[in-house]
Amino acid sequence: MFKKTKVRSILELLGKNLSAREVSKVLGASRNTVAEVQALFLQSGRLWDDDRLYELFYPDKFKYKPRYAPVDYSYVHRELRKTGVTEKLL
Repeated sequence: MFKKTKVRSILELLGKNLSAREVSKVLGASRNTVAEVQALFLQSGRLWDDDRLYELFYPDKFKYKPRYAPVDYSYVHRELRKTGVTEKLL
């Protein structure tokens, strides 16, 4: 399972005037992650709840990814019209 970055904790510690290095040590996150969260937060200029923060910082990780290709029903109906073709066969 994907390990979520503690975005809210990073922002709280940065708000208490800790350096990025100190924040990374306290939370066990990389310095690059702390710097990325800080830069994105400064660009946004708003306060968000946790779920909105994750969507802001990592938009691609929480998009719905279908497991199967969409069904082409016109193809299925054309094939079912043929003799000897069943749904189970398709």
